[in-house]
Amino acid sequence: MKKEEIISKLKKLNFPENSYIVFGSCPLAVAGIRDAQDIDLFVSKEMALQLRDSGWREIAKSPDNKSLTHDVFEAYDNWNFSSYTPTLGQLLATATIIDGVPFVSLEEVKNWKTVSGRPKDLADIALIDKYLEPI
Repeated sequence: MKKEEIISKLKKLNFPENSYIVFGSCPLAVAGIRDAQDIDLFVSKEMALQLRDSGWREIAKSPDNKSLTHDVFEAYDNWNFSSYTPTLGQLLATATIIDGVPFVSLEEVKNWKTVSGRPKDLADIALIDKYLEPI
C-alpha cells in the first residue's frame, strides 16, 4: 500500500484524536520509502476495548503479543515488541501528522527497529538512513 490508500483506510476508521498512532511499515510508506503490506496501530486501552466489542478478532502471536485484527489492520494496546517500550503518549508527542493521521516518526521507527534487530528491521534502518541523509 502507498500513502493515499493507507490514509484513506485510516480515515474511514474515524478513530478519536490521541487514541491511536500508526507504526510498522506505514511511516516508511507515507514517506515514500517503501510500500506497506498492512497497517499496524498502537491504540489506547479504551480504543482496544471498543475494537474488540465491535468485532475485531483477537490473535495471540505469543503470550505477550496479542493483536486485534480487521481487514488490513492490526491493533495493539501495548508496545511489548522489544526492550524499547515507549508509551502511546510519548509516540504521539513526536508523531508525524499527515492529513490529520498520526504516524510514528521515522526517528522512533528507527529506534524501535534498531533494538529489535531482525533482518527486515536492519533493511528498513538502511532505507531510513538513506532517506534522512542530507542532500
